[in-house]
Amino acid sequence: MLRPTIEQDAIAWSHRGDRAALERLLLACTALSSISASAAIALARANECPLAALEEAAPPFVDGERDAFAAWRDAARASQATGDPGPLLIALEAPQPAAPERSFASLPAELPSGALPPEPARPVATPNRPFSASALNMFVDCRRRWFFRYVCDPVEETDSPAASYGTAFHAALENFHAEFPRPTEELRAEMAQRLDALIVAAFDRARSTFATAVEVELQKERARRTAVRYIEWLCERARQLPFEVVGIERRVAPTIGGHQFVGFIDRLDRLDLDGSIAVVDYKTGSIAESAKEYRERVRRFEDFQLPFYYWSQELAGERVSRLALLPLKDHTVPIAPIELEVVGAGATPRDNGTRGTISILDLERARDRMVEIGDEIRGERIDRFAASEDPESCAYCIYTLSCTDRPQAEPERFSR
Repeated sequence: MLRPTIEQDAIAWSHRGDRAALERLLLACTALSSISASAAIALARANECPLAALEEAAPPFVDGERDAFAAWRDAARASQATGDPGPLLIALEAPQPAAPERSFASLPAELPSGALPPEPARPVATPNRPFSASALNMFVDCRRRWFFRYVCDPVEETDSPAASYGTAFHAALENFHAEFPRPTEELRAEMAQRLDALIVAAFDRARSTFATAVEVELQKERARRTAVRYIEWLCERARQLPFEVVGIERRVAPTIGGHQFVGFIDRLDRLDLDGSIAVVDYKTGSIAESAKEYRERVRRFEDFQLPFYYWSQELAGERVSRLALLPLKDHTVPIAPIELEVVGAGATPRDNGTRGTISILDLERARDRMVEIGDEIRGERIDRFAASEDPESCAYCIYTLSCTDRPQAEPERFSR
């Protein structure tokens, strides 16, 4: 009888294509030694297609293991194709010979005395995968965290309450704008009712990603109240600057400076005024408080999100005139997007709170810096990934306990 956890992993793989579950199922195959299974997993980690990666990255097997791996692979492929965990469970439950023991060269009778000389420092080989704006932001913020996350990949990051809230809200808005690509004041009541229903459905589907049932309900109510604010803003926006939603969760994968980048744009609006494109990025966490603050972050090469989206659309032949961060965190205040109008290189910056401008020159510099970071990572010249010097970078980092170089926070001071 298989362990319940193995059955759960088989369901997770066949229904959702869960990569971590597939790796655990390979380790559960008793006809393979743990060394062979672990080696195959380690070699496949840099690939985006898990099953194909395990097939291509499988290490040399000892006698009998190759056939066992082929049987496991065929069963995994069948379960994925049909959505039925049965073939994989049957393959794992069938009687299998014990995995052959690996033979190792015998150790010398006596080990040399004294400390062994350290190995010479070598550049770290980085995974050959496309870059994302979030990965570049992490590299700039803390190279050590980037190393842990994208090179070592030592732990499976669980969803935080904030991430679960954002994922569910994004899903509701994706379905909403598929139904209402051209919002108007006349549709206000219908849009409000439909968005509320979509949010309830999205959070109900995401129940398993929250820690408790109470948390699901609290976050759902928060999102429903925020949705009321969103409809208010949407109708006002459509009145002032009519538009049509022409892209939802648009996947973009441009090549910039010889490097492949990848990302998903939450929303693309085509403005009736001049046919240009406005890039909209939903934000359910903390963001800059003003357009000027965000523009300065772009100038300091601390945020590549909107510059990356801008160039992905420009390279696709679109003319992008506006970039916006749309806050969906706080239902107690009206929604006020951080919006930047793209202007020429010689234009004087204009700022009015959450609205401002950004020069094409700033966007070009951000693009060039993206390429430079890509060159540095792909050049494999990095022999040490330094930790951030800012204690704030460690606040939500799951690798803090493993980082001996993390900066120490300033001691709290109390006064009478």
